[in-house]
Amino acid sequence: CNHCTNTPCVRACPTGASHINEGGTVLVDHDKCTGCKACIAACPYSARYEHPDGYADKCTFCLHRVQRGEQPACVSVCPTYTLYFGDLNDPDSKVSKLLRSRRWKVLLPESGAKPNMYFLT
Repeated sequence: CNHCTNTPCVRACPTGASHINEGGTVLVDHDKCTGCKACIAACPYSARYEHPDGYADKCTFCLHRVQRGEQPACVSVCPTYTLYFGDLNDPDSKVSKLLRSRRWKVLLPESGAKPNMYFLT
């Protein structure tokens, strides 16, 4: 999931299960999800999937870990130290500094989704 700012998946969700939480992470409330798959079809990144229990699911940036002050699992176990996570609104965060000092790109900018997953080039 690219945790977009202009979220086609959230707009497509008829129940409000797909939403943006206070910190900007795009989440799915499994209790509200009817499994209609509208968000799966709307995601330009094919980042959503149907969970075996029938609801739509996706990456949450391991919100449970982040709330404890830890990094998402993918970041903490990356053997090449090429993944970074942080607050894009904090100009002093590592990710903000990297984006100011390095060239970067996003996937499918033409989608208009305004993704918040950046790839350093």
